[in-house]
Amino acid sequence: MRNLKKLLALALALVMTAACATAFAEAPRTDISINVWEEPSALHGGFAAASAVNHVSRQIFDPLVFSDGNGQYSPALATAWEFQNDNKDMVFTLREGVKFHDGTTMTAEDVAFSYNTVINAGYADTTCGAMDSMEVVDDHTVVLHLDSEFGPIMDCVSQEALGIFPKAAYEADPEGFIRNPVGSGPYKFVEWRTGDRITLTAFEDYWQGEAAIKDLTIRIFTDNSVATLALQNGELDVHTQVPQTDVPNVEADPNLQYSEVVGNTTTWLIFNYEGIFADENLRLAVAHAIDKEGVMLGAIEGKGVVAQAIYAPFVPGYDAEYTGPAYDPEKAKEYLAAAGYPDGLDIVVKANSNSAYSRPLEMVQAYLADVGINISIEPMESNAWFDDVFQGADYDMNLVSFSMGMPDFDELYALYRGGQSQNFGHLDDPVVNEAYDINHSSVDPEARIEACHTIQHQMGDHALTVPIYTAMNGIAANAKLQGIEAKSMKDYRVYDWSWAE
Repeated sequence: MRNLKKLLALALALVMTAACATAFAEAPRTDISINVWEEPSALHGGFAAASAVNHVSRQIFDPLVFSDGNGQYSPALATAWEFQNDNKDMVFTLREGVKFHDGTTMTAEDVAFSYNTVINAGYADTTCGAMDSMEVVDDHTVVLHLDSEFGPIMDCVSQEALGIFPKAAYEADPEGFIRNPVGSGPYKFVEWRTGDRITLTAFEDYWQGEAAIKDLTIRIFTDNSVATLALQNGELDVHTQVPQTDVPNVEADPNLQYSEVVGNTTTWLIFNYEGIFADENLRLAVAHAIDKEGVMLGAIEGKGVVAQAIYAPFVPGYDAEYTGPAYDPEKAKEYLAAAGYPDGLDIVVKANSNSAYSRPLEMVQAYLADVGINISIEPMESNAWFDDVFQGADYDMNLVSFSMGMPDFDELYALYRGGQSQNFGHLDDPVVNEAYDINHSSVDPEARIEACHTIQHQMGDHALTVPIYTAMNGIAANAKLQGIEAKSMKDYRVYDWSWAE
């Protein structure tokens, strides 16, 4: 009997040990590694205009308002807001008890200081261009003063550029703050190893509750295909910039998951309206010469949608029923002759060497050659191209691939509204100007949508630009991660993810 009891006790101990070991083995992970596709120049979106900066900033800072990217908004660091003074003042009621990563409590003064600092810094003019200043009303209320009514204001106040930070921490070391930030978001800064990684950890006192994933490593991969290999061998858990050439291998890997959606990056041809392309016939010749499906197939293996505007099709105001100039080589030749070039035309294009620009441009080159427009491509490094060609307006025709920072037609107001500082191609079309002004200033949704349709039709009918395609946005991840879903604006928050048990 005694031996039987010993055997039963031993068996019970073995069962309990095995159960504990199984429970330990199946405990969900508390760490994660995600990618960023270039070295950020700052870690707050208000001090550098780059998607890589926003990707990191979104984890560290919270705005006053959250946006779902589809026109719906919810409280974040502000619990309520209202418009006053003919919609030129926006009054925010602030959430009480919000903690910053340094342990201090958010105040109205911190919020106003954050806004005024970013407004005056000048890096986020697309977001802050209509903002004059913010002032404190009382301990829990601030008012944002606008220069005029501003249609896309809700999208603006939800941007990473306007993440809130503590005044004292910034003033203690303004230059150091952008590399050693203090926010109130779900993750707080730990370390930045240049060229390698940025390390964050979950903030215990986050106002929405501590994140399920505690340790966040943001790995810097400047080659997205290398990042794919890192994902496949387990060095990386999430990849938000999967090249289309890698997608089949990712989808075939049973240890990974992949989803995609129409994204926020559209590729189109731009013209300098002070040169030969002031002639509408010549622009229409180019527009009819290009098979957009063919360019998309050759440039991104067809993983996108043909564009009928320079805006992504999910943006409010995009007219899905509209079709611009269609592929018609014979009509292109007729327009070319009407422009005074019956024997063809030679053009030199200084091209951005980034493959997102160079690959579609090579496809465009082939189609234009078929109708007698011969392009000589001279590649340039990306930064030099942006400074000398795009900003310097040293081009007749060129190609851009642009990622929208907010889902609104006003995103490109400064680029195509006549007289604006970023209108480097010198377009000054009265119909476009009037429609842009309505969209920019009105808060009437129907008036804004009608204005957006006018912009799209006018720019398409007269080939003021030649939209080509909008690419897909894909995200790949470890199959055991929950909450992974492709987003058009790539506004991913690690806080929304967790590991399966």
